[in-house]
Amino acid sequence: MMEDLKVAEKPSNIGYYSGLIDSTFAICELATTFQWGRLSDRIGRKPVLLIGLTGLTVSTTLFGFSASFLWAVATRCIAGALSANVAVVMSVISEITDESNQVRAFSLSGLVYNIGAVIGPIIGGTLANPAINFPGTLGSISLFKSYPYLLPCLVCSSFAIVTFIWGSSQLQESHPNIRRAVQNDGLVHPQRVQRQVVPMRVILASRSMRAVLTTYFLSCVLGLSFDVVFALFSYTPIHLGGLSRAPKEIGYALAISGVSGAIIQLFVFPPMQRRYGCIGLYRRVMFIWPVAYAMFPLINFIARHSMPDLGDDFLQQSLGATIPAGFIVWTCIACLLIAVRVAWMSYSVNAILVREACPSKDALGSTFGLASSVCCIARSLAPAFVSSLFAFSKRNQILGGNLVWVIMCGIALVGLWSAHLLCENTDHEDASAE
Repeated sequence: MMEDLKVAEKPSNIGYYSGLIDSTFAICELATTFQWGRLSDRIGRKPVLLIGLTGLTVSTTLFGFSASFLWAVATRCIAGALSANVAVVMSVISEITDESNQVRAFSLSGLVYNIGAVIGPIIGGTLANPAINFPGTLGSISLFKSYPYLLPCLVCSSFAIVTFIWGSSQLQESHPNIRRAVQNDGLVHPQRVQRQVVPMRVILASRSMRAVLTTYFLSCVLGLSFDVVFALFSYTPIHLGGLSRAPKEIGYALAISGVSGAIIQLFVFPPMQRRYGCIGLYRRVMFIWPVAYAMFPLINFIARHSMPDLGDDFLQQSLGATIPAGFIVWTCIACLLIAVRVAWMSYSVNAILVREACPSKDALGSTFGLASSVCCIARSLAPAFVSSLFAFSKRNQILGGNLVWVIMCGIALVGLWSAHLLCENTDHEDASAE
């Protein structure tokens, strides 16, 4: 889209503008997500979820009509400001489950996320630019010629509309106080709802909560940075420290890794959580991150020595020129992506730990809203940070262009250390308090 909007003077700057749009979404979500969670504590989960779905429908449709960079930024800001669903959905899952089935429920939420990560790029990549991809059918419609990205946005909006209709009729209110206050006529009587407003400072007063949020922030930084830097690394020419892969190959690799992530969430996460416990599993999966980032220069080394030598003329070609990759390189890529999908189990574990560290059931929405805010901070900082660091490392060839991997491995080690602190805080805080 950024290329079609002609906002970048050079193709190499397209990623900067794409990252800017993602960051504006995260910043706007950061400004409102805690308040949406707190509002769900007051009026219930269902109405806030329906508001979020309405915002998703409107903002996604408007995004499809983007004809300028400012319009695209504005619509993503609207989407971020009305993005109330993540924190509230986690609150709903926490309220309708207990210790006997919460692991399975939170693993299903991770499964749904991975399915979306697979289907979303397929919808966008397949339905964008219908005038080029479907010239004899949908591409002949003038509206889609004027707005080449409207069709995938309309399809996604239709999903949100169907979900809104289903949720309006089938979803039951999960907030315990509000559910008890609903009379036979289906109305909520505010005077009968007992609420206790819990300030943010009370939530953050818990040492366990601070430890959980710190580790969650670092795991979000590592996960979000990986998605960005993997695409950059794969697209960058081999002689500059990348893999010289085509965008279509990168998309397929990420889609397949999303499928593996769904399988891991469904079949691997529950037994591993039962065996190691939440904190034990958290520590183990956080150990994967430094190994994953250390694999990038190793894969480039293998690619340099296993791919065919096409001569100096090929090295002069622009970004996007591809070299046939052998079985060894694709095996290394597969191992890296699968390992990272295993590491992403930390997100499901974190949801359980946030629930356990919540100071009060009346603050469940606020607590998950705070956790979502932490993720928003990471989402607004990580893509720009790692892409800039990658470009700086490769352009100046610091440590042979490997500075980015050294720094990311360092951050991953800090995350691993924080997971060990999480174990100590969670295990001993209650005892020390007594």
